[in-house]
Amino acid sequence: MKDMNKTKDRLVEEITDLRLKIKDYESAASNRPANIHEMKQGESLYRLLVEQANEAVMVIQNEKIRYVNNKAAEITGYSKKELSTRSFIDFIHPDDRKLISIDDFLTKRGQIKPQHLTCRIIDRTGVTRWVDAKLMPAKLAAQKAVMCFLIDMTERKNDEEALRNSEMRYKQLVNRAHAGIYEIDLTTGNFIYFNDAICETLGYSREEFQNLRMWDVLTEASRQKQLVRVEKMLKGEPVPAEAETEIIDKNGNKISLLVYTNIEYKDDLPVRANTVAHDITERKRLEEELSKAQKLESLGVLAGGIGHDFNNLLSGIMGNISLAKLEAERGEDIMESLDEALRVSSKASALTRQLLVFSKGGAPVKKAASIAEVLRDSTAFTLRGSKVKCKFKIAEELWPVKVDVGQFSQVIQNLVINAMQAMSGGGEMRLKAKNVHLHKIFDLPLTPGRYVVIKFQDQGNGIAREYLTKIFDPYFTTKSKGSGLGLTMSYMIIKRHDGHMTVESEVGQGATFKIYLPATAEVPEEAGTKESRPARGDGKILVMDDEASLRKVAERMLLKLGYEVQCVHDGAEAIKSYEQAQQRGQSFDAVIMDLTIPGGMGGQKTIEKLLKIDSKAVAVVSSGYSNDPIMSNYKKYGFRGVVTKPYRIEELSWVMRDVLKGAKR
Repeated sequence: MKDMNKTKDRLVEEITDLRLKIKDYESAASNRPANIHEMKQGESLYRLLVEQANEAVMVIQNEKIRYVNNKAAEITGYSKKELSTRSFIDFIHPDDRKLISIDDFLTKRGQIKPQHLTCRIIDRTGVTRWVDAKLMPAKLAAQKAVMCFLIDMTERKNDEEALRNSEMRYKQLVNRAHAGIYEIDLTTGNFIYFNDAICETLGYSREEFQNLRMWDVLTEASRQKQLVRVEKMLKGEPVPAEAETEIIDKNGNKISLLVYTNIEYKDDLPVRANTVAHDITERKRLEEELSKAQKLESLGVLAGGIGHDFNNLLSGIMGNISLAKLEAERGEDIMESLDEALRVSSKASALTRQLLVFSKGGAPVKKAASIAEVLRDSTAFTLRGSKVKCKFKIAEELWPVKVDVGQFSQVIQNLVINAMQAMSGGGEMRLKAKNVHLHKIFDLPLTPGRYVVIKFQDQGNGIAREYLTKIFDPYFTTKSKGSGLGLTMSYMIIKRHDGHMTVESEVGQGATFKIYLPATAEVPEEAGTKESRPARGDGKILVMDDEASLRKVAERMLLKLGYEVQCVHDGAEAIKSYEQAQQRGQSFDAVIMDLTIPGGMGGQKTIEKLLKIDSKAVAVVSSGYSNDPIMSNYKKYGFRGVVTKPYRIEELSWVMRDVLKGAKR
């Protein structure tokens, strides 16, 4: 009975509810627009768009998911039915749940702003996925709800993580690299990026290095080279990626770097340089030590060869003097023996001059000269009587160069002799000379500018490739005759003239030597013709020399030439004698000063004091070697002339005649 009553009561309730629903439906139907078909079409279109959207869409109410679209099911891995039975917060990763504030939308009053965040969810398989979430307040059946839009960002997040890991590994590799790695903004010279190695190389902390510019650490020479490179890049000219440069570390020490640079361009202009730099300071030091060892080895060979040559020359000199003495005792003619002794002495003097070329001195006494005539005369003189002929091709109006004509003539003779020895059976050598304006210097250790280029080309057997690097070494020769000193001396002479000498050769195709000499704007002096016999003169000469034998030789020569002579041994005595002569009214017409006086006042100090006593004093500087710029720039120091030792009476006579004649003008 009781069960029947319960069933009845339940049916009454259901009927009552049904009546209420019918009334609600009729009331709602009376308020619908006339075109219900259009509304249904709009609802269908809206549902279609939501279901096909690339975003996951969820409607959350009372902590439950009330609606999901297909994309939501796809991202979470659950079916729509399964999702409708779960709470939204269950999907959120535990560490990210504090980021979600759905309660704000459901409990707080007033306008709530949408939330936009990135968080993680856990799908049905337990895999963590990254989503971009946007939560917006909404209403469902007149109650507060939350609409949630999710975009799957897992793949993008994984790519970003992989990129970050790759960048981290790259930075670790770069920072741990032994080579310095840095990037430079070429528009400002600022370092954009740098690793720890370059900071350690220069001794700076990262904070200190951050405030440096490229120009702050380069040496002056390297700065100029870098400016040339940038200038070439601006012109669109190629520059080598590899180069050597020098930088200054924090303590002021020079560091040598071998750099590999990649240039980035924007609108055809260089804007950035990416550089890898290797510290080669130690390697350069070892190379220098090796070079010194090689020089010492060459010096040993040189000393042995010079000793042999000098011994032969001294034998000739002493032998002929001994013969002259014997001939004089017998009343015979001694001129032949003396002439031969003088000839051999001249060879010894020439060999001494060659030795000076290898020393730090040997500075040529340079004057502006037109070398076309020197080239022809020296070549013709050397080839006289040989089977070799020379074909000349010398440009008209060859630019003048500043040379020591005597030393330059020796270079020409050495190269011609080398060609003669290479063509022992005869043949034709070619000598060419032309003016060249070198705008670009590649493998030549020269500065851009005007040069006279001289080329010697023979038709000999040529030089093997392995010998080309040794061809200018002292006493190195592949010929049966000759010492091998000639080419070495020629190379050093040209170097002393601020020029350069090269050789090119292949076996069977002869050899070509090139000489580069810088041209000068100075006008050459007209060459005068001086007789081979001594020029007589008159006047009073003071000779200053620390060597008694040389004072005696100079005195006898000058007396024979017609001069009055007084000799002193150093500068202090020269000044004293000069002042005493002035006081007596018997001033000296000229003073010959030895440049170097061991333990006493030499020529440079003496001329300074002498010109203070007499500003019109006439002085000639004398030396047996040219280890001082005074010999090549004597006028700059107040001298009127220069004469080299050992004295030749002809040269001494003409030097004295010229300076005394010039003083009377």
